Amino acid sequence: MAATRKPGEGKVRVRILPKDPLVAHEEDLWPVEIDLPCATPGSGPCGPHAVVIDCDTSGRLVHAPARLLRNRSFDGIARLSRAKILDNPHFHQVNVWAIVERTLAMIEDPYLLARAVPWASRHGRLVLMPHAFDRKNAYYDAALGALLFGSFDADDGRRIHTCLSHDIVAHELGHAILDGLKPLYSEVTSVQCAGFHEYFGDAVAMMSSLATRETARVVTRGGPERLDAHNVVSAIASEFGAAVRNLPQARANLRGAWNRRSVGDLRASSDAHDWSEVLTGVYYDLLSHLYPRIRRQLEQQNGAAAARGKREYYAMRALSRAATITAGVMFRGLDYCPPVDLRYDEYARAVLRADAVAYPLDDLGLRKTLAGLFRARGIRPRHDDPAFARNVQAALRGIDIGAITATPADAYRFLDAQRVLFGIPYAANFAVTSVYATNKRAKSGFRPPREQIIEFAWNEDVALDGKRFGEWDGALAVLPCGGTVVFDGNGNFLHRALVTATQRRRREFAAYVADGVRGGRIAATGAPILAAPAGRHIRLTASAALRHAWTIPAGPEK
Repeated sequence: MAATRKPGEGKVRVRILPKDPLVAHEEDLWPVEIDLPCATPGSGPCGPHAVVIDCDTSGRLVHAPARLLRNRSFDGIARLSRAKILDNPHFHQVNVWAIVERTLAMIEDPYLLARAVPWASRHGRLVLMPHAFDRKNAYYDAALGALLFGSFDADDGRRIHTCLSHDIVAHELGHAILDGLKPLYSEVTSVQCAGFHEYFGDAVAMMSSLATRETARVVTRGGPERLDAHNVVSAIASEFGAAVRNLPQARANLRGAWNRRSVGDLRASSDAHDWSEVLTGVYYDLLSHLYPRIRRQLEQQNGAAAARGKREYYAMRALSRAATITAGVMFRGLDYCPPVDLRYDEYARAVLRADAVAYPLDDLGLRKTLAGLFRARGIRPRHDDPAFARNVQAALRGIDIGAITATPADAYRFLDAQRVLFGIPYAANFAVTSVYATNKRAKSGFRPPREQIIEFAWNEDVALDGKRFGEWDGALAVLPCGGTVVFDGNGNFLHRALVTATQRRRREFAAYVADGVRGGRIAATGAPILAAPAGRHIRLTASAALRHAWTIPAGPEK
């Protein structure tokens, strides 16, 4: 596809694969050309948020970098045919980079998080390695500050490149985003916290996929009254799922957002991916609920006669708006979540509260619907305590909110003086982990209050006594605790999320460790959760390369 004109000012011309090669063949979803906003593009490719370094994990260069031309497109890609472009390593580089830059811009949009995402590595750019190894895997590595993508041969002889899966790229980016925003979620203290990491990646994948018009057009082909349960968006990572599970193409997916799993169904499961499907299902349920309602509104506004001739047009518009609302609701609540050990009921509470702040009138009745969707999955958020809000306002009397949210030290002084109010033990040597502000917008035109957010954390010890803890019998496990407090710009209290070392939480954590040791999921090496010793203490952290259950390597990396 030859470029006929330069992209607009501040943009670069790229081609991306809307889903993956399997879906490209089945649904005619081949690489599409887009003009990507990017003020500082360069060869590699590289941009303000990410850079491709096409070497393997040994440091050996695999392919030369894609070269940026003067017309702000990349050399050797535009004229390639459908079949040839998927085998081109420069397209692999451009595809993974463009998906990352584009998806990150959506997350940082004023209608979602309304702030820049920091990388946990503290590097300026996220490193992308599209040909990192020969293995059935792709993962985010916090220590490297990188997304690593593997390649492998399927049983039918096809060469599978995970960097060509839009879902996998966006999913792994989701891990990096969440690790930057909530780094203590990687300290695994419950299966729900681990499951939330996987859910967040899948939600980012669905949001990113729906933002491509060509994908949305396939979903709304024929102008359906309702969304099909099984479609190219709800079937996550089709090609990879088909290859690693030996599934027929008609059932190809790694995970399905159409699932009906609930918390009660998973009491006996310790697999984070199983648990992730509960929230992924809520995300898709909300999208499915909004789509027909918005479509009916559009048709009523434009008349039945006009609607009959434009079924697909109204379906596309409805899906686009439903996708935007769903992403806004499900992601904006992240700022209202605690900084440690997020449980599903606390996430639901945060989502509902953040939406109430952004949309006080709730014209769509969305919160009632969403509360019902959470309940159907066995998630029941607790109610807020009005007395607590009054006590916080009393503590703030005569205090300038700008003064206590100016720096982490200022926030610490305020919290330290109010330990009892915020549930911080006197003995806890807590730290303010983050202080930031947002300036979000609402699609309705309403300007939500500017949020001032303080996050704090400390550690408690949990004694591991008994044979069920294996080699860690007698050790002390680190149990992260902490909280989030949200104010508006005028110093009005908006929300609190607090996670303390209650006796129940201590028992649950000890049981989680014992179960993980017994099942081989927690070990010093070679397990999805690594127990890092520090004297008598151990700290549990998610293993980057072993996060995905079916990708544990059988032998040394090639």
